[in-house]
Amino acid sequence: MELETSEKRKGKGPLWYGLLLGLLVVLALAGWAGSRLFETEKPQLTLGGELSRLGGKREVVLQLADARSGLRSLRVVMSQGSKTAVLLTKEYPRQGGMLGAGPHQLEERLTVDPRAAGFTDGAAELLIEVRDHSWWRIPPGNLTALRIPVTIDSKPPVVSIVSVPQHITTGSAGIVVYRVSKPVTESGVVINGHYNPGFPLPSQGAGAYGAMIGLPYDLQKLEETAVTAVDQAGNIGKTAFTLPFRPGRVVRDRITISDEFLNAKLPEFAQHYPELKGTPVEQYLMINRAIRDKNYQTVQAACKNSVPDRLWDGAFLRMPGSPKAGFADVRSYLYQGKEIDVETHLGVDIASLEHAQVPAANRGVVVFADYLGIYGNTVILDHGQGIFTLYSHMSQINVTKGAKVEKGATLGLTGTTGLAGGDHLHFSVLVSGVFVSPIEWWDAHWLQDNLLRFM
Repeated sequence: MELETSEKRKGKGPLWYGLLLGLLVVLALAGWAGSRLFETEKPQLTLGGELSRLGGKREVVLQLADARSGLRSLRVVMSQGSKTAVLLTKEYPRQGGMLGAGPHQLEERLTVDPRAAGFTDGAAELLIEVRDHSWWRIPPGNLTALRIPVTIDSKPPVVSIVSVPQHITTGSAGIVVYRVSKPVTESGVVINGHYNPGFPLPSQGAGAYGAMIGLPYDLQKLEETAVTAVDQAGNIGKTAFTLPFRPGRVVRDRITISDEFLNAKLPEFAQHYPELKGTPVEQYLMINRAIRDKNYQTVQAACKNSVPDRLWDGAFLRMPGSPKAGFADVRSYLYQGKEIDVETHLGVDIASLEHAQVPAANRGVVVFADYLGIYGNTVILDHGQGIFTLYSHMSQINVTKGAKVEKGATLGLTGTTGLAGGDHLHFSVLVSGVFVSPIEWWDAHWLQDNLLRFM
């Protein structure tokens, strides 16, 4: 009898342990499910733009995220006094069964157009609500609510022209002075589609701005000359103006391309442009055309975002030496007595001693310091407010991109890199990416009469 009782007890042990283990598993699963269903972590909401002031139609990117139960809904409401308008509403169903979470991360684009929604200028409020799939609250879902006070302003800034250059030629520079009626986030001058950013002119009074402009050397007609200004609400004001100009003097030059020159130059370019193919003349034409165009685009990219402050002061330095070629000279390239190409020289060539020191023409920041095809070893300086200088054909570069240099600092040494036939410096000046004559920038009187008296 005692033996039988002992065996029965032994049989009940595993059953009891199994039941206990099963209960623990059920409790663990229930706890896990509860942590998913009744989690208390709020969704995340990030705005990809500034909304404190609204004018016309504005698109804003909303970044939504919820790592636990997933996103359930999004609702955006604008209100002004007793008027309310729903601008956006979205529902995000679960992606599975009861425990299947909603999407964990989404990007939504919100279009805000106060006038189309019937709101008037003045104070208003945006309410953005994001809920998740948690069962923690009634109505269900953890809630993230963002209230944004906004000012609706549909009136664009009024732009008044103060001064425009009266004696300007193609390939020359100048400044357009204008005044805006309210604070703006950006403004500038548009000439035939080319944008020249403006900068404040405190000396001209409140709301005064100036934009440096350069007229392309090959300009034939002015189809668009206007000042544009964008206020904090995104409204755009625009005023056209008349800019009288004269064509610049055209100088023509002839350059003979010899076999000796090709044999000396092509190996240098082959190191940087392995795509060169064909006869020596065909390779040269590819360099003088396609690679020249590619180099031009690199220069444009380097001159795209000038610092807003004026770093330069006074006349720009000219490297000592004799001039070898002028700005906007039209060059005919001859091979064996036959013209094979025509290009325009967008700078001034100065020859001095071999490997002469190249000085920074004015204070600035190095925005490019590298090999650049037809220009060879090249440095580009940003002098602020859209003014850049370019130094090329150097045998040695002594500065690095991002370095701040003072007027007269040595940038490197002259040389023959690129399409240089002899040791010299090619020097260019650009205004917001437009090549202009350097001669003006060496002239203190010209700078004072045409630029500095407004600044």
